[in-house]
Amino acid sequence: MKKNNKSWKLAVSLFTASTLLYSQFATALDKLDYIGEYSLPTSTSYQDILFGGISGLYFDADKSIYYGISDARNTKQEGVSRFYTLTMDINKKGIHNVNITGMKNLLNQDGKIWPNGQVDAEGIAPTPNGKGLFWTSELGSALRITDFDGSFIADYNDVIPPYYNVLGVSDKTSNVGVRSGTSFEGVSLTPDKKNVFISVETALKQDGPISTPLNSSPARLLKYDANPKTNQLTLVGEYIYNIDPIPEVSEFAVNDNGVSDILAINDHQLLFIERAGRNASKGYDDWDFNIRVYLADITNSTNIKGIDTLSNIKEKSQFQPIMKKLLIDFSDYTDTPDNVEGITFGPIIDGHKTLVFVTDNNFQPYQSNKFYVFIDSKDILK
Repeated sequence: MKKNNKSWKLAVSLFTASTLLYSQFATALDKLDYIGEYSLPTSTSYQDILFGGISGLYFDADKSIYYGISDARNTKQEGVSRFYTLTMDINKKGIHNVNITGMKNLLNQDGKIWPNGQVDAEGIAPTPNGKGLFWTSELGSALRITDFDGSFIADYNDVIPPYYNVLGVSDKTSNVGVRSGTSFEGVSLTPDKKNVFISVETALKQDGPISTPLNSSPARLLKYDANPKTNQLTLVGEYIYNIDPIPEVSEFAVNDNGVSDILAINDHQLLFIERAGRNASKGYDDWDFNIRVYLADITNSTNIKGIDTLSNIKEKSQFQPIMKKLLIDFSDYTDTPDNVEGITFGPIIDGHKTLVFVTDNNFQPYQSNKFYVFIDSKDILK
């Protein structure tokens, strides 16, 4: 694929401006309190199927149930596409237990298992009316709704602009749209149930490059107005979130960085997980990670709704990407941060919010299913 030089230069300049804005505020946010982690080994199974691939997490506080969606793609090793229900024992002293309480297969319009190559589930969130679950996919349609028993309710791919070229993601000859394996990752419903956000893992092909050690990547965030009764979504905004350059590289060639999930705090503030991975040894199956979580604000960001490529932005000198401040660097809390792909608000503890993170173990024996918990004792996220 030929690089779009105009888009590439714009992406770099936007990142530089954003970095300068934020470098002076790098210590402005107080830290959350880390209260611990809990691991389930890859050998853990439920109903004789390996538990793993958890790429999105949502906590239903009314039911005290967590929903964890797996990115299994109907292969022999990973099993069929599915989501789990979980319970967790969390208090101010830490996370003490994680129990798998149920598993539901994701079903297509015909009530059957999705064929291999049509689904790669990544994000999960409740619908505005509370009667189903949104979930994003890196294969097939970008957004769907399923019932709590896994039954198909609706396909929402028509709310994604055509220049994302979602259904052509596997076409390597196209210079337009999301990239294979780095497309739609995060979905989140605002607490007031009036807005839904969807995030792309890295830049659209026409917007610029993926992150490298020398440049950032301009990923898009989509904002929708949501009807609380019908779940109808109306696109109202698109914004650019500049992903950091790759913070640490490996001599074994494969290195990346991208947005692995988002969590809406309100209609203008979100948390973004930047997950940077690198080969720890030869081959694909051994990775180390840098995980950073940013508090982002779209209030003053330029709305590029309907603009199919960044090179078409007219007033480039006045373009404002999403403002972000570092909230969590997992390296401050653990020597071995794992492949964090999911985030949700957890239980309220002593009047304070908690954040629960989950890792995708990629069904690899050297990884595990980890759950990390932080408490917002200073009420940064209120």
